[in-house]
Amino acid sequence: MKKKYYIILLINIVLILFDQLTKLLIVKNFDLYESKVLINNFLKLYYIRNTGASFGILSGQIILIVGVSILVLMYLIKQIKENKDNKLLLISGSLIISGAFGNLIDRIFRKYVVDFISFTFLGYDFAVFNVADIFITIGTILYIGVLLFEGKHERSKSRRN
Repeated sequence: MKKKYYIILLINIVLILFDQLTKLLIVKNFDLYESKVLINNFLKLYYIRNTGASFGILSGQIILIVGVSILVLMYLIKQIKENKDNKLLLISGSLIISGAFGNLIDRIFRKYVVDFISFTFLGYDFAVFNVADIFITIGTILYIGVLLFEGKHERSKSRRN
């Protein structure tokens, strides 16, 4: 295995461990549905158990969600191998893989995902989420940006030819 893959693997392990540590701290220090305000009218910790996917969709469909998660992980690992020279794609893929794997661990061993970050902005309460969800969101935004930029770059290159 090349040195680059070891670095990616190490980064993924560190991110997954960080996600799992934050969830463990919440489970050990909070009762279910307990909340603690960190920044008034903006940010609080609020422990819930999500038995579904994003926003609680597919609640109780653990086998389906685990299956889809494994397929997404396999696809992303394949993309990383095929695009090993694209640093932004490696970073975005690693973030998504770390987040997906962190939530997959919860689904397999707990049968639910620990969510605990509650965010309110301009009077709107966002869905409660966790550190793995942050990794997935940032990774996905970065991945879309890479695809759009590379697509735009390829289109402009083909127009010149």
